[in-house]
Amino acid sequence: MKHARPFNQASTLSPGSLIKAGTLSSCLSAVLLLLTNPSLVMAAEPEGPETLITAQDALKHQLIMKIKTNFRGKTGYDNLVQKHLKEFYLSHNREPVWLTKSGLTPLAKQTITEIKKGHEYGLNVHDINFPSPEIINGKPEQQADAELMFSRAVLTFAKRAKAGNLVPQTISRALDNTPDYPEPLNVLTSILDSKDLEKTLKSFHPQHPQYWALKEKLDSIRQTKGSQKKLVRIPAGSVIRPFDRHPHIALLRQRFEIAVPVKDNSPLYPEDIYDSALVDAVKNFQAANGMRATGVINKTTRAKLNQGKPNQEKKILANMERWRWMPTEFGKTYIKVNIPEFKVRFTRDDKIVHTERVITGKRSQKTPSFSDEMETVVFNPYWNVPQSIIWNEMGGVAPRGYESRVVNGRLFVRQPPGPRNALGLIKFLFPNKHSVYLHDTPTKKLFNRKVRAFSHGCMRLRDPLKMAEFVLADNGIDRKTIDKRIRSRRNQPVTLKNKIPVHVTYFTMWVNEDGTATHYNDIYGHDKRVTAALEGRPMGLEPKKRINRQPLNMVKKKKKKPTNFITLFFN
Repeated sequence: MKHARPFNQASTLSPGSLIKAGTLSSCLSAVLLLLTNPSLVMAAEPEGPETLITAQDALKHQLIMKIKTNFRGKTGYDNLVQKHLKEFYLSHNREPVWLTKSGLTPLAKQTITEIKKGHEYGLNVHDINFPSPEIINGKPEQQADAELMFSRAVLTFAKRAKAGNLVPQTISRALDNTPDYPEPLNVLTSILDSKDLEKTLKSFHPQHPQYWALKEKLDSIRQTKGSQKKLVRIPAGSVIRPFDRHPHIALLRQRFEIAVPVKDNSPLYPEDIYDSALVDAVKNFQAANGMRATGVINKTTRAKLNQGKPNQEKKILANMERWRWMPTEFGKTYIKVNIPEFKVRFTRDDKIVHTERVITGKRSQKTPSFSDEMETVVFNPYWNVPQSIIWNEMGGVAPRGYESRVVNGRLFVRQPPGPRNALGLIKFLFPNKHSVYLHDTPTKKLFNRKVRAFSHGCMRLRDPLKMAEFVLADNGIDRKTIDKRIRSRRNQPVTLKNKIPVHVTYFTMWVNEDGTATHYNDIYGHDKRVTAALEGRPMGLEPKKRINRQPLNMVKKKKKKPTNFITLFFN
């Protein structure tokens, strides 16, 4: 018969969890060890935090994390935005700056109002999104999204105001401007610290005087929109010269709203006399439309009169957009070519000191718009013939008097210096990927044409030696030295001590000091392309020009190779 266990050997209150006496002894030893060493207690079961993370702390964390993940971009500017956003919020202790617990700050609300006025400048602002109240009052993650959405909207507006709605290179292959983008950190800081928000937002726009003159014209046209009178058309007819009598003169008076002078309530002469006041009005019209201001009413002037006013608003908006593509600063001394005007101007110390006619590229070989720096002037230049001309116009055969060489199966042709050289006596180099530059030309008669689009893309100068005087002034080279070097007939490059910025522009409208506007023909159709893109219907790029290259053995007879290639091409 088994004996019952003593009561003191029971180890638990539960029948199914009894422990042997030896086990109980071990447990008591463990308890004593824990009581004498508190660090083991902490290691076994750490205490919880004194306070839980707050919603504000969660928002701060989400802000930085979302900048890292949501602002990654493909361009250098995208990366700059991400970097500057992080700097901006770290400098504000990771706190939201546009949002509060009760919604948007007063500054944020005012910023939205001002940004929505961007259409007054021709800016696309309809797709700039701001956070909704539901997101603002949501969870920390949603609040972070709302805060960063607002910052993105501000940066988008500033970028479009300063650098344009469009990327020039997507509009035409001949538009290669590189706009200056605003610095993201400066944009955010300047708005946050602004004491005059409207003025601050205006500072993001180009500060060139012509941009703001065009803006004033835009405001004026929009205010009078719908109040224009019906166009008075001038029928076809004979040429009318100043002081002629012609039945169409009465229509011209209606068109320009110029009545016959009156004395003692009676007209001084019949209304069909082409008097001086009407002649002046016609001359102003011709000049404003890029025509010779002769006052003669011929077929061309009649056609232009009957076209009426072009869509001034669209033309202004296209030109304002192109101003946004220009560099922030032109420089105190610079050269500016305006293609539709066929003019080049030299500016020194912010004052135009020289203006000259130029010939630009024909419509099929447009002169590109871009900015660069002039580095070299070359007296008695060689003309290295472009591959497109070698094959498309020369048929792969060097003309008489030209030098040629085949290198690795490729034909190179150049024309030596001389009076018949296509580049004339001098060329001005500002290295660029388009291989265009300013140069002289032996064909001077083309400068008498009103429309001077005849070149393969380069810009020809009517008086290049006068331009050389201004360009080489800092090099200590005067006109006497220039003439001497030209007479030498030797190819002589001169490196400029101070590079000169060169801006090749395309502006079809210019506002004069008296507020009147001068218009130039849209010879390359850039106005049409920019307008279409601004309206959301881009036309796409022009097709690339092909080079009709053929096998050399089919178009060129073999010649004896020059004995000294280096001397031939690079002396």
